Amino acid sequence: MSKVRMGCKYPRFAAIAAETPTTRPTYDSKITDIGEAIAANLTINYATGELYSNDALNIKAEEFASGTIAMETDGLESEVYAALFGAKLDAESKEVSHSAEDVAPCGGLGYYTRMMDKTKKVYYEGHYFPKVQATLSGANASTKSGSINFTTASVNFTVMRCGSGEFWVHEVFETEAAAKSWVDGCLSPAVSG
Repeated sequence: MSKVRMGCKYPRFAAIAAETPTTRPTYDSKITDIGEAIAANLTINYATGELYSNDALNIKAEEFASGTIAMETDGLESEVYAALFGAKLDAESKEVSHSAEDVAPCGGLGYYTRMMDKTKKVYYEGHYFPKVQATLSGANASTKSGSINFTTASVNFTVMRCGSGEFWVHEVFETEAAAKSWVDGCLSPAVSG
């Protein structure tokens, strides 16, 4: 029975510690909680080619090139700027400094979505992207006026193929606890997959 997604929770990131040409990456022991998820929208980009001969399309090739996840959260803590974007974080003052030389680390990204089928049974689907790299989108602010406007944080992740060839792994679970555990397991420092 088909299930529809109706939520997004628990976005987590772990920097890659090691990669091989044939397996999923392994990750540093620190898993960064990105914030409270509002949205995570995946776009997959394909390289395509078409061969025409005898006045007709004879071959069409389509291969994964990359992907993008546009993620929106309630906000980003200072530690998240350092973990995702390579910014410098002063441990004592908590000052965050961004420089033109900052390099965002590649890492793994995970989160889960709540799902429901036609019988109203609830499921949870874990999503794991073995290799991503974050891009700082900027920051917005607005003055207080006659209504309250919430400003959220946007992070764009470039999704890449890892050594095993995978770029997205997902699994459906009966419980929220199982989905959370699966996301953390995918990003653990032990060998993945």
